Formats: sequence, structure tokens, C-alpha cells
Amino acid sequence: MKIESVTPNSALPDTPVMIKGEGLDAAETLYFGDQSVPFKVSGTGNIEASVPEGSGTVEVTVADDGEKSNSVSFTYLKVY
Repeated sequence: MKIESVTPNSALPDTPVMIKGEGLDAAETLYFGDQSVPFKVSGTGNIEASVPEGSGTVEVTVADDGEKSNSVSFTYLKVY
């Protein structure tokens, strides 16, 4: 499993994101930092999810059977 991109790479909580990469259809868990997030795998093997509550910059990873992918940075936007 390899994450190539998170689009958008910065957003407010509850914003839909698309995670593209290789082998993501094998993912069992999606993490924004240490937080596990519900997701669905699209027909192309990409992952669709909504940004969870959080702040700052976190690493997005996926895991299956204890094996984690590489990580891609994601930055939470603030509401002013």
C-alpha cells in the first residue's frame, strides 16, 4: 500500500477528501494522525473519507494487518 496524494491536502473538518495511491483497496484502517477514520474504497481503489475533528498538521496513513503505509501530511484549516 502506498499513498500518493490526499486531495485537498488542507481542509476544515467534515470536508470530503480523496486519497489516491497503490493497493489502497487492501486498507483496513485509515488514520489522520493517531485517529482512526471511517472510509470507503471507490471503484478505482482510491479512498474516500471525511476530515475528522483536529488541528495542526498530521500524517495520513492506512494500515492492514498491522502493516502501515507511507504517510502524507494533511493540514487542518481554522475557522476565524
